[in-house]
Amino acid sequence: MDLLKKLFEEKGLKVNWEAYAGLTSLLKEELEWARELRRREADWSYIESRPEPLKTALKLLVETGDLKLASRFNSIPLDELNEERVKAKIPLVVVSLRDSGAFAMNAER
Repeated sequence: MDLLKKLFEEKGLKVNWEAYAGLTSLLKEELEWARELRRREADWSYIESRPEPLKTALKLLVETGDLKLASRFNSIPLDELNEERVKAKIPLVVVSLRDSGAFAMNAER
């Protein structure tokens, strides 16, 4: 975070770093919750039955929740991977900080 602070200071920006740290911590918790949900809901026997690289793409999707990343990293068309996601019962999880006051943390010049 020191590099980030330095970059903001060089640009003359002021940031509430305590709020930033709190939001970062909250986001990490939310992302971990989403990962656990995907792990719990996924049909692992279906995932394990898929051929490579599809099996790896589905596992990456469970861990990251990033459909586009899993698609590109494994050279699988996005629509095909999404169809497989549905069959593998991997939920799409949207993490939001809207209700946490995240939008109140504005950088000021």
